[in-house]
Amino acid sequence: MKRNAFFQLVQKSDGTYLKSYPAVDGGEPLKPDDIISYLNSKKYGDITVEEVKKFIEDAGKNRNAELRITVKTTLPENETIVVTIDPRRLYAKVRMYPNSSHGSRITVADIKNLLEQHGIRHGMIEKNLEIMHKARLYCTDILVAKATMPIHGKDAVITYHFDVDKTNKPAVSENGQVDFHKLDMIEPVSDGQLLATLEPADFGTPGTDVMGEEIKPRKVNVKVLKHGKHIHLSEDGLNMYSDVSGNVTCVDDTVFVSDCYQVPADVGPSTGDIDYDGSVNVKGNVLTGYTVKATGDIYVTGAVEGATLIAGGKIVLNRGIQGMGKAVMEAGGDVISNFIESAKVTAGGKIITDAIMHSDAIANESIEVNGKRGMIAGGSVRSAQKIETKIAGSSMGTQTELEVGIDPKVIDRYHEIEKLMEDFDDEKETINQTLEILKKRFKAVGSLEPEKLIMLKENKARLAFIDGEMEKLTEEYDELEGVLESASGRGKIVVYDIAYSGVKLTISNITNYLHSEVHHSTFVRDGADIRVRGI
Repeated sequence: MKRNAFFQLVQKSDGTYLKSYPAVDGGEPLKPDDIISYLNSKKYGDITVEEVKKFIEDAGKNRNAELRITVKTTLPENETIVVTIDPRRLYAKVRMYPNSSHGSRITVADIKNLLEQHGIRHGMIEKNLEIMHKARLYCTDILVAKATMPIHGKDAVITYHFDVDKTNKPAVSENGQVDFHKLDMIEPVSDGQLLATLEPADFGTPGTDVMGEEIKPRKVNVKVLKHGKHIHLSEDGLNMYSDVSGNVTCVDDTVFVSDCYQVPADVGPSTGDIDYDGSVNVKGNVLTGYTVKATGDIYVTGAVEGATLIAGGKIVLNRGIQGMGKAVMEAGGDVISNFIESAKVTAGGKIITDAIMHSDAIANESIEVNGKRGMIAGGSVRSAQKIETKIAGSSMGTQTELEVGIDPKVIDRYHEIEKLMEDFDDEKETINQTLEILKKRFKAVGSLEPEKLIMLKENKARLAFIDGEMEKLTEEYDELEGVLESASGRGKIVVYDIAYSGVKLTISNITNYLHSEVHHSTFVRDGADIRVRGI
């Protein structure tokens, strides 16, 4: 049986000795730290490290080497143990040391009591205790308690039973460009159709450490089936079904079903404005002066003129928009259009198009202008994350502004508050001048006419209102400043072909004008500057 070398205190007439016993069948040799630690615990502190090392060296040559550690008569030492508990409380070990020549052995019951005194309440391996005690396995670490490990669970999994990708992005050709001739992004759905299933999270089973405390399993990702109107869940919440026939989309893990309203021809004098609780599919054009509103998506097969399109979801234009400076498009999701010209466009998601010309385009995510033309010329194009285009500006020096790195809604509100605070300051100055005149009149005459008293009260009330509003605006302004500061360094502008002279670039509040043409470049913020890097 394999066993480590060990040592024992032996009491003799001329003193107390340290005696060695050799390892058996490849067991570990004596260790200086082990011996010194034991002797110190028993108050034998006069032995030096060099003497212990010499003793171990002698033990390697002589099976029963001895070293006198004191000439004094000492009391017998009983068999003892040292308990070691893992810092994470996953296990506990015992190292047993022999009794001296006149000392007594410890019992298994004594060892158990000592383990309990150390706080060990769980996972005791009694068989190991008995073997260690019976075989006298000295100077050996013996595993005597082990934690019950937790059984880790699994994240929840949602499986969608429709083409999620189809409703999220247009077709892309082999060369990576958007195919604006294939914008069929409507995913049909039937009444009663299964839309999604949920495999709930398995929270696992807690374990118990050797001290009896709970070991929690890893946290799991809990999910629920999220949906809008025209959808219901099974009683157990694990299956999602459509209540109507129409089209289905998935936005931010939420499924929406709309009973899509079909407009067979143009939106114009024959239809009037359209305001629909669902999605709208226009087979013709949307004429100047008309409005299409939808809580879902808007799809237009034809062209859009100087019209207004407002969608809770995405807007998809097969032929694009020629806005004539009158068109407005607002989408809660993406805007995907063949081209955008002379229009004001706002997207809660991305803007994907072949060209943006003389327009005000804002996207909460990225703006991708990577079609055949791939050009941004004229107007202002702003994105919170990234702008990609083949061409920026024009050889004619058309005023073109590109801005990234900050949520456009945040920066607009930031400037709006600045303007409001400036207006309030001007108004306060006027009110204070009026109050000063009224105070002087009261001081000179001793009273004020009734209409002047009313004016005094109204101006004081207005001043109190302004102070209250200024306090709120200042708090919001400070919060927005923090947001803008945290956004510093984010966002980039990628121009795959050419950026013309005169283009205005803004990245996280740092602005730069191009004074010469730049080719195949990425623009990023670096500290207080905008740097140009190769693609």
